[in-house]
Amino acid sequence: MNNDQNCFKEAVCIDAMRVFDSCSSQDCLEDLAVEFCEEEQTIVSSAAAVKCRNVEVINTVFTIDPVPFNKGFFTVELTYTFKINMEAYSCIGAPPHFVTGLASFCKKVILYGSQGNTKRFSSADCDDNSQSMNNLPIATASVIEPIPLNCKLCNGCILVTIGVFSIVQLQRSVPVMIPIYDYCIPSKECSFSTDSPCEMFEKIDFPTGEFFPKGLDEKNVKLNSSPNLEAQSEE
Repeated sequence: MNNDQNCFKEAVCIDAMRVFDSCSSQDCLEDLAVEFCEEEQTIVSSAAAVKCRNVEVINTVFTIDPVPFNKGFFTVELTYTFKINMEAYSCIGAPPHFVTGLASFCKKVILYGSQGNTKRFSSADCDDNSQSMNNLPIATASVIEPIPLNCKLCNGCILVTIGVFSIVQLQRSVPVMIPIYDYCIPSKECSFSTDSPCEMFEKIDFPTGEFFPKGLDEKNVKLNSSPNLEAQSEE
């Protein structure tokens, strides 16, 4: 790297999102009711056993309200929508029917989001040349893939228990001063390969590690699979 790039050149003001407060949570969501379309509900209602394959978060809705008599603090209500992929068995030993349902869960947290007494106007993504933004902070939630912990049949309905790890943040757009060293100049040239598919394949390193799984006593072992839940008979 050129030494000139390490030299401070000037200070500039930028508009950036500052995180004022955040929290992490490890939630065990017990016995969430799973809803299915009419066709798949018929399969579930006649099932003798079920098994949860995986769970995805497909949507999160936020509601932010100021905390009365505690300026700068806000209640953040998050409503998660989960997509549940399951196997339904008409009898023990029968091939499974694959069904997909939805479940939801509402969570509330209180975080500090500072105070804003002004409205922001932006010309971005707006047809009328200006867009008003209220003085509430912006809430974000980061969620890793939920872990299916349990599932059971109860009177023709499916109840699931899910483990969720998340981080919730409150942010505001603020002007900040930062030092400038240099512009970000790419360090490599763009390339376009004209190799044949076989020539490209020959350049790939042989994946030896894929053929020899690591033991539990070796470092950097990652447990990527969710707990394998056994099918449970209808209660």
